[in-house]
Amino acid sequence: MSISKIATNPHFGIFSVEKLIRVAPTLVVWGVGAGSAVSLLGSDIPLVKKDILSRIPIAGAYFKVPEPEAEE
Repeated sequence: MSISKIATNPHFGIFSVEKLIRVAPTLVVWGVGAGSAVSLLGSDIPLVKKDILSRIPIAGAYFKVPEPEAEE
């Protein structure tokens, strides 16, 4: 009498490794699109320019906000 081995796939809820690998490229494309839209729409807001966009390593110099000089 042979006993077959039970093979289980690791998963977290309904997400398995195979499903994650299959949808990863789509998630990356949507993430890049959403990040681009947020940075484009938020580029006119001075607080977003100063705190977020000016700290991007390569393109940060483009979004520098000049500091107001204090009058004494």
